[in-house]
Amino acid sequence: MSQTAAIATSEMSILRRIVDPEEPFASEEVARAVMRWTFCPVDVRRMSRLAEKNRGGKWSVAEEQLLNNDIRVGQTLGILQSKAWRSISAASSFATRRSCSRLLA
Repeated sequence: MSQTAAIATSEMSILRRIVDPEEPFASEEVARAVMRWTFCPVDVRRMSRLAEKNRGGKWSVAEEQLLNNDIRVGQTLGILQSKAWRSISAASSFATRRSCSRLLA
């Protein structure tokens, strides 16, 4: 199998490679802002209604597409917030190591 064929090509796989979770955000403030991002109440209610219709098997193709869009946006948000969390953790860890270094010096 060629190397190209082994690389996942879904939208989320591609995004995960672009938004490298190992590379922190430029600042802790940006990371904290990303952690505050969330769906608005109107969207949450719509998603709940669509999920209920899905469980009951009573939804249209258009509603299925809407829920799929919400799922993809949620996955994207999850990827960005994962990176943000790692950035905040790294910044906190760095600050702790720096404080300890000062105490030992």
